[in-house]
Amino acid sequence: MNEIDLSKEMENAKIRSRRRKAKKKSYLISISIYILMMFVLNGLILLAFKQMPNSMKTYSKDEVVLEHMVDDVSGIAFMDADTYDIYIDQYDRYIGILGWTYDYNDIDEKLEYILYNKSNPYVDKLLFTWNYDHTVMVGFDSETLLKIYTDGPDFLDYWDDDETLEITRYQTDEISPFFVDTDDIIIIDSTATSLSQFYGSLYNFFIYLVLIVLLLVFLIKDLKTDFKLFKSLKIKKMLKIILLGYLFVFVGSYLSSFVSKFLSNALSIPMSESVNQMGIVRSLNSNGMIFTVISVIIFAPIVEELIFRKAIFGLIRNKYVALVLSSIVFAAIHLTAEASIAHALISGVSYFTMGLIFGFIYIRNKKNITAPIIVHMLNNLISTLLILFL
Repeated sequence: MNEIDLSKEMENAKIRSRRRKAKKKSYLISISIYILMMFVLNGLILLAFKQMPNSMKTYSKDEVVLEHMVDDVSGIAFMDADTYDIYIDQYDRYIGILGWTYDYNDIDEKLEYILYNKSNPYVDKLLFTWNYDHTVMVGFDSETLLKIYTDGPDFLDYWDDDETLEITRYQTDEISPFFVDTDDIIIIDSTATSLSQFYGSLYNFFIYLVLIVLLLVFLIKDLKTDFKLFKSLKIKKMLKIILLGYLFVFVGSYLSSFVSKFLSNALSIPMSESVNQMGIVRSLNSNGMIFTVISVIIFAPIVEELIFRKAIFGLIRNKYVALVLSSIVFAAIHLTAEASIAHALISGVSYFTMGLIFGFIYIRNKKNITAPIIVHMLNNLISTLLILFL
């Protein structure tokens, strides 16, 4: 190699080095923007949304009880049937009911609902009565119910025989069934306010919209380059990548459910929907559905793949280290609202598995971010359709 060629090669090496440094800088800035938005600026934006006219909803005492029941797998409560029927469409997915008719003031019969969380695996055995071969539920065990609400030697404080899931009783201060004889009840004596479902959906939409705009400032070149390369593939090849990717997701979801079940049994904590998933489901069944649909199907996959695949893999040279680390962070970001570390572990298996799969798709397709974005979108689209129509 002559002196001119050597000089040219050295210059090209310097250019490549500068480009790598510039890319790493853009990845670091993008991750910093994501962290800043999700953990700092979102609080300020939330305060701004709360100042909007009609953005806040006041929850009645009964609704506060129902919100507790949705979040607490160990909860039980009584509510007047006419009252609960007002809210049944909003809460039926999570709350089960048993009807109990009793004499009221020695004149009229009154129908009261016993409310329980549908994720509670011990309710069937403890409260229900069944036919001889245990195939048809025929009623509830009133004697056991009295033990839950009456202090004494037979007082029942756990749902299960192993005493791993303690019973939590909720009630408003305006209702007290005549047979209740215990102080071990969480009394709801005030209303509560928070963003309405519509403004909650609009708020999440706005957060993702701002994130996409800011991230594209630094990652638009990567996105354009990867999209052009993916677009240049034959249709058959593109479909194969997408469908095979979704097959990985489907199998991963199926397998992760077994691991979650194992952890649930090992930790003696019933499986239930993650708080993140629950929020999405409830938003999809609200009048802000359109904002949630756009956020879940379009915005979230783009933002999450740019951060957890493109940026993290771009900063970490070892692809396997990047795969594991990005999957852990991907899971953790979806579990910040869980009640405990144990709940986060159980719910986090599926998110960690999805992170591994999207990362694997990214590596398998020569770190082209278009492939995991499309598979992520497809997965969220199918999940959304199942929620809306099934």
